[in-house]
Amino acid sequence: MRTWTEQYRAGDERGAIADMVAIFREQVGARLTPLQETAEAVVLDMTLCGSGGKLEKQGLPQKHPDWYGGWSDGVSSFCQICKACQSSLNDTVGAKVWTTDKGPEGRCTLTFAKVATRGERLFSDEEREALTLTRVERARRRLEAGDADIADLLEGQRKDWKPWHDFGVVLLEYFYAIALEKGGPDYLAEVLDQTYAPAFHAGFPRYAAMSDDELVREIARTWNYHCADFTLLEEDDRFVFRLDPCGSGGRLFRGEMWRDMFHYGEPLSPLMPDAHDVNFNRTAAPAYCTHCAASNRAQLKTAMSPQTPLFFVIDGHAQMRPGAPCRVFAYKKSAVREAIDPDLFRQIGLEPPQGKRA
Repeated sequence: MRTWTEQYRAGDERGAIADMVAIFREQVGARLTPLQETAEAVVLDMTLCGSGGKLEKQGLPQKHPDWYGGWSDGVSSFCQICKACQSSLNDTVGAKVWTTDKGPEGRCTLTFAKVATRGERLFSDEEREALTLTRVERARRRLEAGDADIADLLEGQRKDWKPWHDFGVVLLEYFYAIALEKGGPDYLAEVLDQTYAPAFHAGFPRYAAMSDDELVREIARTWNYHCADFTLLEEDDRFVFRLDPCGSGGRLFRGEMWRDMFHYGEPLSPLMPDAHDVNFNRTAAPAYCTHCAASNRAQLKTAMSPQTPLFFVIDGHAQMRPGAPCRVFAYKKSAVREAIDPDLFRQIGLEPPQGKRA
């Protein structure tokens, strides 16, 4: 919450509140009502929070209490993130500038108290509604009103959800850093093997059933909404995505996250000094990119099986410095798997298939 703390201390409560609202606005499935404003506060009422609230509406704290259940204070696991962020901001500012009131069925009301701007009006009537609407929602409203002129709302909107995307990416990096602090790279590798790898296994049947055309379109769509800039090249046996940068690990490495939220070298933002299978056997490797090594292992461990789609294979040595692009391969169904570059296996501590060990 460092950047929000700086804004509050500088008296820029309008900017701080607007960007906080943007995080919740861009959460998929969230339902926000127009902001309310009084002389003392700005209030955001969500009939459904798109993160912790959505999980609670789905009943996950009851279905899976070990994963999503309430802590000793009664607040569910995912909502503890919001609670911690509030405490951090309030403690450093020295006032309760952000509080929440949780309701049933995923409802949540956020109150942002005015300190330096008490008594002032921060947002116009138009802004109080506009701040709670995504550009896609505004485009739909135009269409419903019979206005098809929506190009200005669609241009570039794929990066509109950076607030929520980047907030989550930074939190995930901190999660990996805590695992490193707790048990080192072996422990992080175990954590990823038990959490991230299963997500890839779960998607194998779906991706394996896709045609080459369907697969490359799906991966391109993923990169579009992963806030990446990329080019696509087709080779005989695979499609090559050149990410310049990747929307998460690449932008973290370059220090280009929303609101300047992250830089390697800060607390919980380590470059791993020693080579390990979990960091593509690199030195000074970005800790966040370890999950890509984990996804490579999930695919390449059973690379010779036709039931394993090689849809998301990362060249972990492409992005060796912040300014370099990353490369990702989606292999075609006809690809000769014994001919896959053996270095891709060695980067993650696996033996390449027979005939490619030289």
